[in-house]
Amino acid sequence: MDELWVSLLEKAYAKLHCSYEPLEGGLVQDALVDLTGGAGEEIDMRSAQAQIDLASGRLWSQLLRFKQEVFLLGAGSPSGSDVHVSSSGIVQGHAYALLQVDGHKLIQIRNPWANEVEWNGPWSDSSPEWTDRMKHKLKHIPQSKDGIFWMSWQDFQIHFRSIYVCRIYPPEMRYSVHGQWRSYSAGGCQDYETWHQNPQFRLRATGPDASFPIHVFITLTQGVSFSRTVAGFRNYQSSHDSMMFYIGMRILKTRGRRAAYNIYLHESVGGTDYVNSREISCEMVLDPDPKGYTIVPTTIHPGEEAPFVLSVFTKASITLEALH
Repeated sequence: MDELWVSLLEKAYAKLHCSYEPLEGGLVQDALVDLTGGAGEEIDMRSAQAQIDLASGRLWSQLLRFKQEVFLLGAGSPSGSDVHVSSSGIVQGHAYALLQVDGHKLIQIRNPWANEVEWNGPWSDSSPEWTDRMKHKLKHIPQSKDGIFWMSWQDFQIHFRSIYVCRIYPPEMRYSVHGQWRSYSAGGCQDYETWHQNPQFRLRATGPDASFPIHVFITLTQGVSFSRTVAGFRNYQSSHDSMMFYIGMRILKTRGRRAAYNIYLHESVGGTDYVNSREISCEMVLDPDPKGYTIVPTTIHPGEEAPFVLSVFTKASITLEALH
C-alpha cells in the first residue's frame, strides 16, 4: 500500500525522539501508548503468574476479552537476532501483531515485514487442518507473501514469549494525577524507613458507585509528563531521554490518611513488582470502602528522582487526589 501518512507519522515520531535511531527496536506497548494515548502492559508468559493463568485458562479468557474490547495486541518471539528464523518460520527477537483471537483457540498473527516469512506448522496457510467449514467460518483465504497466518493457542505458547497489550479507553474513564519523586519525597520502596515520604494518592468511589465493587486498571508511568495546550494537544517529554528506574506501587487501606512509616500497619490490597519499565500496571476489583484506598508509587531505592503520571481507568465515578 502506498500510504503517505505512515511515513509522515514515522517522521514525526522520530522528531519527538530527536532522530530515527531510537525507533530501532524498543518496546511494542510503549510505541502503541505513544501513538494512541492508551495504557500499555507486557505479559511475560514465562513469569510465575502467567504460568498460573495459562494453566487455569484465565490468560486465554483475558485475550478474548481484550479483543472484544478492541484493545491493540502484539506478540514477541523469544530473544535473538531478527536475522534468525526458526525452523517453524518464526523470526526470533521480533514483534508481531495479533489480529484475531477465535473461540476455537486459534490466533491470527501478522509479521510486519509482510513477506513470505510465516509460520509453517499446524493451521498455517497450506496445512491440512483447514476444512472448508473452518475456511468459511474464519474467512480464511491463503495468500502468499502477506505475512499473515493462523496458529493454535497451544503452539503460540511454545513459539512466543510475550503478549503486548495497549488498552484503549474513552477519555471519561481516565483519571490521572501528576507527581514527582524529588529530594524528600524520593523515599524508595517499603524496605526503607523513608518509604512513607513518597507521594501518596487517595482513590475513592463516589455517588452510587460507592456502594458496589469497582473494577480498576491502574498505571504508573515514569519520566513522562503531559501538559495541555490551548489547542487541546499535549506536550510530551519522553522517558527515552532520561534514566529508567525500577518502579512499583502499593494499594493500601489507610482510612483516608497518609500511610504511616510502617507499611505493615495497614491492610494491603494489591500492588506490583518492581520493574525498570517506562510503565507498570495492575488490575483489580476494589470492594466498597467509604474511606477509599491509598496508592503509594515508589522507585526501588531512595533518592531516585523523576516525574511520573499515575492513572486509574474505570467505568465507575471516582476521585483521585494527592494526600498531604
